[in-house]
Amino acid sequence: MRELSVPRVELLTGPTPVVRLDRFSYAVNPDGPTIWMKRDDLTPLAMGGNKLRKLEFLLGEALDQGADTVITLGAIQSNHACQTAAAARSLGLEPVLLLRGSHATPETGNLLLDRIFGAAIFLDPSPPHDWGEQVAEQLRQEGRKPYLIPYGGSNAVGALGYVAAGLELAHQLSELELELAEIVVTSSSGGTQAGLVVAHAAGWLRAPVLGVSVDQSASALAEAVYHLAVETAERIGVVRPERRHVRVTDDYVGPGYAKMNQATREAILLLARTEGILTDPVYTGKALSGLIDLARCGRWSTGQHVLFWHTGGLPGLFAYPPLAEQP
Repeated sequence: MRELSVPRVELLTGPTPVVRLDRFSYAVNPDGPTIWMKRDDLTPLAMGGNKLRKLEFLLGEALDQGADTVITLGAIQSNHACQTAAAARSLGLEPVLLLRGSHATPETGNLLLDRIFGAAIFLDPSPPHDWGEQVAEQLRQEGRKPYLIPYGGSNAVGALGYVAAGLELAHQLSELELELAEIVVTSSSGGTQAGLVVAHAAGWLRAPVLGVSVDQSASALAEAVYHLAVETAERIGVVRPERRHVRVTDDYVGPGYAKMNQATREAILLLARTEGILTDPVYTGKALSGLIDLARCGRWSTGQHVLFWHTGGLPGLFAYPPLAEQP
């Protein structure tokens, strides 16, 4: 294994825990695998989440380039945008958030936190494709030094966060003397999965990675993850992943992005009521519903160990009707 010799800031306080979910495993399938969880919901800013790992490298590059302002884009309840605002504030940078949504949207969940962090927020229900570039140029004309981060922080710089995370997990698994059959993670903009795929293809992380899509078709997402993984590997000079390293399922997208369905609701409640751990309706809850179905359908057998990578997103819970009261 190797350290990643690129600009980086420290936003995490140490490795996030790997925990064994015995009660949840039994409730899912008493004759199925043992399920573990990597708790990236416990990262230290903005109620936790996976985006801080990407932001360690993205904001490291921003500071290295002398930026004073950070711009990013996302949906109106974007976990990434909220964590970017918090991380920017912790480093003395000004956050600018370009969010897809209506001015009539109630200020709840991540949007409320965005306001608390004092981010400059711009809303547009149908934004132009080059919105970020337009705002960056406007800020340059005003004498600012902006750094533009794409949706989800998912480029070859941001994905380095999950190459490093793969190294972190590999060390933890070694200490636990634990061999995984598979790692299951939610996948949307692709950066998290791409980074883990690089770590796997390089031989640092032995278990293969299954991405559970929350919006795109499996073919489109797999293609995006593959190209991003290749670009990321080339950036740090490690072996290029092959297409076979990219596993994606779109069987659990349901009615669409950020739209609650019964399977997601049941997954959120099952984990909460067996382990006391919360997941969100948009990302982790939907991916968790996929893991539950796969475990019950026999993808993994008794005696095998599977890890679910919790990517956070908890503020999104508060932007939805009370789950326990839904029929």
